[in-house]
Amino acid sequence: MSAARWLPVGGVVLALIAALWAGLLRLGLLLPSPAGQLPLMHGALFGCGFFGTVISLERAIAYGREAGFAVPLASATGTVIALAGAWELALFIWAGAGIGLVVIAFLQAREIREPYADILTLAASFLPLAAVRVIGGHAAPAALAWIAFLVLTIAAERLELSRVMPRPRWAIALPPVLALALAVAAWLAVSHPLVAQRGMALALIGWVLWLLRFDVIRVTLRRPGQPRFTAVCLLGGYLWLAAGALVLAWSPTPLGPGDAAYDAALHAVFVGFVMSMLFGHAPIILPAITGWRPRVRPQLYLALALLHASLLVRLGGDALGEAALRQIGGGLHALALVAYGVLLAQGGGKRIALSRPPRP
Repeated sequence: MSAARWLPVGGVVLALIAALWAGLLRLGLLLPSPAGQLPLMHGALFGCGFFGTVISLERAIAYGREAGFAVPLASATGTVIALAGAWELALFIWAGAGIGLVVIAFLQAREIREPYADILTLAASFLPLAAVRVIGGHAAPAALAWIAFLVLTIAAERLELSRVMPRPRWAIALPPVLALALAVAAWLAVSHPLVAQRGMALALIGWVLWLLRFDVIRVTLRRPGQPRFTAVCLLGGYLWLAAGALVLAWSPTPLGPGDAAYDAALHAVFVGFVMSMLFGHAPIILPAITGWRPRVRPQLYLALALLHASLLVRLGGDALGEAALRQIGGGLHALALVAYGVLLAQGGGKRIALSRPPRP
């Protein structure tokens, strides 16, 4: 694996560990903090440092040109600088890397000319927006921007795969409309927070209903091994996305840091939906990034079950106002991710040729 790949991969691992550590600190657990502002970095380390780098690396590999790898390298560099204590500088670097991701996505969309590629470009635009909003002190609007970035990215990738499914004309025309509705809601988050919150909830519910009806998981759920595991991960994730959307919709006031409903909505989306997607897609993404194809074993369902159970505990703590339950749930989030990584590594696999080597 070339340096253009393994350096971002190292940044991904570093960002994940730091983000988990920062999240546990935010929950009030007495752990050492290597950077004074580490608890404040939890969202940015996950949204920009971890997922921003992973998705940038995936897009750079698909783009197939050496220059594209500058984006995940920059994103990984932002993580290192953040952990060195230069928090604001890291945010500017992440914003720049996000702009680079938009450029790559736009160039790919020009070549592909499919609706899912346009949605991927739209999704990428919310990565730098989230970083800019953190710089401006807008925590809740930044969170909505990360939701738009990750949900639209995942939805676009599922839309690409769903082309093999028979769909009526309205179902083909609806995803761009849902993507635009979600984008408009995220754009309005600073000026009209309650409108944005409810608009995003409606768009998310629309995506959930579309994906449950037309996603290829309707077929892969009946296939053993990795296809079924991925389908189960996706199905659970869609249900958590709906739960997060309902919390956003029912809140009578704009949610923000410190609100129990804010904690519940964000973690239903980011842990229940996004992490379930990560569990399901990692065996598919890893071969292209690392050249290693892991073997999917039934034991991985244990880590997936622990992830969902941890979220039930956390949201129970939010509902009851019990900080101890939130702490236990947060600790179990981290344990589920560690268990997944260990089980995936212990399952073995095989080395394969890296897909689409970079070309000048």
